[in-house]
Amino acid sequence: MAKNRSKFWLGVAFGAIGGLVAYRAMKASRMPNARIWQRILTEKHGEVQAAVLIARIQGRYEELKARRPVFERPIFNIHIVGGMLPGLALYQILREQGMDEQTALDEIDDTFEKWFTQTPPPKLRVNQTMKYFPENFTLFRRLVGFAMDKLFPAPGWQYEMVADDERRLAFNMSHCFYLDVLNYYEAPELTPVFCKLDDILMAALPESIQWGRTQTIGMGAECCDFRWDYLPTEEIGLS
Repeated sequence: MAKNRSKFWLGVAFGAIGGLVAYRAMKASRMPNARIWQRILTEKHGEVQAAVLIARIQGRYEELKARRPVFERPIFNIHIVGGMLPGLALYQILREQGMDEQTALDEIDDTFEKWFTQTPPPKLRVNQTMKYFPENFTLFRRLVGFAMDKLFPAPGWQYEMVADDERRLAFNMSHCFYLDVLNYYEAPELTPVFCKLDDILMAALPESIQWGRTQTIGMGAECCDFRWDYLPTEEIGLS
């Protein structure tokens, strides 16, 4: 019983940390991760062009933030302000500078991948810590359940559970808030960029927790097939 309570409160703590970071991002006047993105863009475009680009992106972000849809539930506003609008601002500015759609999306893909790998956000660090916990799949299932309930709630996200046991966690997502909002901004093609961040996050999990999603709504499928399989350490060498 004590072990279960400790796992529960660990999940609450991780969720609270993630929520606090997102809440602060929503309240901040500067665009979240602007400094990190500027460093990455400097590597690609040079210091002067990157500084000018970030200034334009910051201005667009502020415009989008001022005119955004506002929801009664804070978590939806946090996702928009801290999650979607920075990427949308970057995308719009790149397009306005003459990039075609695919080139702009590739640029954002590359920027996001470098951001997550060079300066891991808290949620990626949580996945990295899974290897230090015994019975890590049990803990991971609890954390996913907590996240879906508190951070990705209905009606923004709707899903059907397929499996939830000691060897597999699986559900099919049939509705995605990110796609809804990006459709509102007439930029649904940006949704797969956020889908791919899941792949980077899950790559940080220990080898015993294997990520197996094959499709997403944002990429044109009927559902997102979220899948995690547990392969105990003694079985890894046999697979």
